[in-house]
Amino acid sequence: MRWDSLFEDLEAQAEAQLAAQFREEVAESIRIERATEQMHERLLRLQGSAVALKLAGEYEINARLGPIGREYFCLENEGKRWLVKNLALRSLEMNQIGSNLAGRLSPVKFSTVVRGVLRDRQRTLAYDINGKPVAEGTLSQVGKDFLIIALHPRDDYARDRSITGYQLLPLDTVGWVQVVDV
Repeated sequence: MRWDSLFEDLEAQAEAQLAAQFREEVAESIRIERATEQMHERLLRLQGSAVALKLAGEYEINARLGPIGREYFCLENEGKRWLVKNLALRSLEMNQIGSNLAGRLSPVKFSTVVRGVLRDRQRTLAYDINGKPVAEGTLSQVGKDFLIIALHPRDDYARDRSITGYQLLPLDTVGWVQVVDV
């Protein structure tokens, strides 16, 4: 009888040890998975959620997170839209960690999305990677690595008679572009 209880006790200890080892392996796998996650993957989980962001230059935005690419993400709030490069983000506050259902990563490059803004012919504000406003007007051209903004009065459309000049910005220096619906 003593031997039986000794073997039962040893079996229970072995099972408990295996269960603890399994829990440790699962926990380590989760730590490794989280350590290799990239920011755009986390943002995909938040797609459609309301977020509060701090961008370069102490610029703060409360908006809904829209489409996400590898190097940028889109925001929208009250008729304003932003196309923000990841490098301009200083912090993002969220009410939730994000669901496990990830959205779809946009394969479209930043310059291609800016070309979409060009087609809309809407007033645009461009900020550099430090959060400083660098140009305001209407996009005139988007090249492979630069954009040109037609400068004109805020309350006027980009017509030949109202354009006062043009500003060329290398895309590498652009932190985000804000589109304002008029």
